[in-house]
Amino acid sequence: MNLFKNEFEEALVNYEKTRAFSLFEKFVRENETAKFIDEIIVEILSSIGNKWHKGNLSLSQVYLSSKICEEIIAKLLPAQPTAPKNSRKTGIVTLEDHHILGKRIVSSTLRSSGFNLIDFGHGISVERMLEKIISEKPEILLISVLMYPSALKVKKLRDELLKNNIEIKILVGGAPFNFDKNLWEKVGADAMGRNATDAVKMLEKWMEAKS
Repeated sequence: MNLFKNEFEEALVNYEKTRAFSLFEKFVRENETAKFIDEIIVEILSSIGNKWHKGNLSLSQVYLSSKICEEIIAKLLPAQPTAPKNSRKTGIVTLEDHHILGKRIVSSTLRSSGFNLIDFGHGISVERMLEKIISEKPEILLISVLMYPSALKVKKLRDELLKNNIEIKILVGGAPFNFDKNLWEKVGADAMGRNATDAVKMLEKWMEAKS
């Protein structure tokens, strides 16, 4: 498995799209689809993001790697949601970060599990996000990031929410939170999800607590 991960990561950072898709197709012929998302894509993009943070990869390599994975995910995840089941207004955003793969995985998984979501977009600043929260009034906000500096912006958003007396549950996820297991608490989030399955479980828990 480690050999496969190394080969797939190499294909991504070198933007060898044909090779990456060939490896993906070989993997899903022999394994479950969900395993490719959780054990290959999530882990490898976390690794790539960490290497960028240490200065070992360029931002363009991170970006192009995520673009290939977005195309792969589009083949794997369902496009149509099931009947909605959440009773609390829920939004999702990629905060001050333009890498949307994590958000796309979580959004597709949640919608296929029956949750309605407001997609607040990507690359959104803290100030703009605060405006959207005041306007839309979500009770729960899911924040996805790939870069460490973006993860730290969650603390700034939480501080602004407190200043404006806005109560909202924040669930964070992404590479920085996977590498630093306590980061979610440091930035003032209510919980952290390692993957889309965690997000489903946490939303279900919060929905039950509300009812």
